[in-house]
Formats: sequence, C-alpha cells, structure tokens
Amino acid sequence: MQVGFELYQKQTLKLALTPQLQQSINILQYSAHELIDFLHQQANENPVLEITETFKDPLASLSESGIRTNKINTQAGGSSATSKGFNGDSDYNPINNYSVNTETLENHLLEQVSMLKFLKPLERKILAFLIGNLSEYGFLEVDADWAASLFSVSMEEIEDMIQVLQSLDPIGVGARDLTDCLLIQLREHEHYNELAYTIIDKHLTDLAEKRYKKIANLYKVTIQEVQEASDFIRTLNPRPVSHFSNDMTHYIVPDVFVEKEKDGYLITVNDSFAPKLSINHYYTNILATKPGDPAKDYVKNHLNDAQLLIKGLEQRQMTLYKVTATIVEEQQDFFLKGIAGLKPMTLKDISEKLQLHESTISRATSNKYIQTPQGLFKLRNFFTRGLNRVNSQETESTLTIKEKIKVLIADEDKIKPFSDQKLCQIFENEGTKISRRTIAKYREDLGIPGSSKRRRF
Repeated sequence: MQVGFELYQKQTLKLALTPQLQQSINILQYSAHELIDFLHQQANENPVLEITETFKDPLASLSESGIRTNKINTQAGGSSATSKGFNGDSDYNPINNYSVNTETLENHLLEQVSMLKFLKPLERKILAFLIGNLSEYGFLEVDADWAASLFSVSMEEIEDMIQVLQSLDPIGVGARDLTDCLLIQLREHEHYNELAYTIIDKHLTDLAEKRYKKIANLYKVTIQEVQEASDFIRTLNPRPVSHFSNDMTHYIVPDVFVEKEKDGYLITVNDSFAPKLSINHYYTNILATKPGDPAKDYVKNHLNDAQLLIKGLEQRQMTLYKVTATIVEEQQDFFLKGIAGLKPMTLKDISEKLQLHESTISRATSNKYIQTPQGLFKLRNFFTRGLNRVNSQETESTLTIKEKIKVLIADEDKIKPFSDQKLCQIFENEGTKISRRTIAKYREDLGIPGSSKRRRF
C-alpha cells in the first residue's frame, strides 16, 4: 500500500453562513429586550443608522409601523386573520398605576431605630451593625460573641439589642433561621397556640412531611388538633421581608396580539417596543454628490449593513406573523375554549405548512409571548405532544391533560384524595390512555404533592 500526498479536484456543495445570514438568524430569535439592546449596539457602531425611540410604556400606544406586516391576509377555516395597528387609549398610562417599593429593609429598620428614644448612642451603633448583617431573607448572619468583642460589650448587651431588632417591623426580622423566624411571629400573634409552638420548635421537618400521626402520638393529641395547628402555622410568613426586595418587577410585553372579531381573528405583530431605524441622508448625499470622496467606500459598506439590518427586521416581523397566523389556524379550538381545546402540535407541523425549516420556526417562537383572548402565553406553549385516545386516532395534548389533573385534584375529596392510580383510571374511563408513572410526572411538574401529603383528617 502506497502512502503519500496527492493533488486532486473535488466539487462539493455546502451552505456558508455569511455574516448577513447569521445576523438574520439572530434577529429572528431575539426576545423583545434582546432586540432593543442589539439595535442600540448597531446604531452605535454604524454612523449611517439613525435610531428613534418611540416606545412610551409597555402596554399602551402600540402605534402603526412601517415594518408591520399589514398586507398579509390568510383564511383560517373560514376565519380571516389580518394585521393592523393597535392604538391604545392615549389618556391611559399604565406606568402611573405601577407601585414600586423603593424603600430598602435597612432604611425601614433604621428609621424605626431612630424613633426609639431610650437607646444610648452605642446601642444605636450596635443595632445599625446588626441591621447591616441581615441576609436577603432578614436572618441575622453575625456571631453574637464576635459582635460583643468588636464593641467591647458583654454578651447580654448584644442579646438585648438582638431582642430590640426582633421587635421591629416586620415581625420575624433578625431571626437566626426559619424556625426562629416563625417562633418570633407566633409569640407576637394574638392567637397563641402552644401545640403550634412545639411543632415549630421540634418537628418542623415532620410538619413538612405531614407526619401528623407521629406528632399526635408524641403529645397525646388527636390528628385533627395537629392538622389545625398546621393550618395555623401556614398563616405565618416564612419570608416576612420579601416585599423589601430590591428587584424591580419585570412586565412582559407581548410580541403578538390576537383579537377575536366577528369574521375571524385579528393578528397584530407588536413592534412598538423597538426603536425605529432609518438611513441618515447626509451619508447618502456623500455617495450621490461626492463621487471622488475617499470616504465613499467606508460609507457604502456601512450603508449596505444598515439596509440589510432594516431588511432583517422586516423579515423578522413577516416570519413572526406567518407563524402566528398558522398557529391560530391550527389551534382555533384553543382560542375558543382555552387550554381544554389545545391539540397536540409540533414544530414540524408548522414548518411543513409554511415550507420553512424547523429551526426557523423554533427561532421565531423562542422567548416570544402572545396575548390571546384566553390570556398571555408563550408561543412555545402551543407546541405540545399528546397521548392517544382509546379506540381512536385522536390525541390529547399533554398541556390539556395537566390542566385536567389540576382540576381533578382541586375538586377531590380531601379526606380521600385521588392516588395516581385512581387518576389513571379516571383518564382511561374518559378514553385517554395514560400510565400511572406519567400521571405522577405531570403531577410533580405542576408542583402538586402525592395523595398522602394532600390528605386531610
């Protein structure tokens, strides 16, 4: 066998991802916030681009747009789906109705300390130190011995200041851990419960696992009394400082609106959140009036990039509209009945109808939200697999099955809750073939505990 180098020609076909194609792919899969950041970045890098901020608030003033796909008309099972601008009430500004708590926990506590006239200057310093060492849950994260040595005071004085801290609003702040937090709240509660106090102090894990019988046997009480104590404990707040979070509430802005009309559905692609792009005419005039200008090639390259970006945005809107229109056509029962009408559908189903690749459909629906007559949903929620019905070619979506499980458990007899096997039998009696293991998986996905933990006495 001869081994060596050879020189030969070979003809192959392959797809090259040009920078323009990569940009088009990225624009399609960007969420609303990612797209805004991307457009600002492009405007900063390209002097030919002009950017105009038109977004006023997240819910109102969805104005008419030059990039909107308002020329598309589709017939969906006798219904018409068109696109037009949506003009909100100009007098209504939902920003005015937002309530944002800007007060921090530290400021809230220090303000209360400042009103305690009996405190000495050193005691105020100790309290400020303790407040500065609270975790995000309001728990005290400092060793009392170390604090005592730091301020050259006795342990008793530090413990006294901890007691003062724990007396401040909200009740439960300054606790060492969850157990201590609940006990502080219970001591201050007008309906003090001795059994509840003992359960929190010694059997919090048993309570979480609903080992009512074990607790009842230990303290010679009935299971009903343990259950009543458990119900009382659940009225306490395990995170009393949660409303002092510094995180701003993030409001979801729908990418698409679907409205019911007499003769069908109106689909509106929402591009009001994105800044508007245009070409700076100063640079186009350079190309037209100064052919010998040395900056001509520089301007021409950036002008081509700007035009490709604007074209990519238009393509994004068009693709998003077409995908949504096809989803509306395929899922009309959902838009009429809600989750119960959702049928199994895959990315492949939409890609075949639109003659687009599955990856394109995936990118178009990634991180996108749709406002429907049934509420706000992720576009990806419409893609769900299903289970076969008994003696039928029909299938039922997993999302519909989960909703049924939720309803069945909500309406069950709490003294004799449905086991997973019983739920399995109920579905089979209704014609849906499903295993007990699948029921358990869906129940866990919904965050619903097993029947033994749902049982009441």
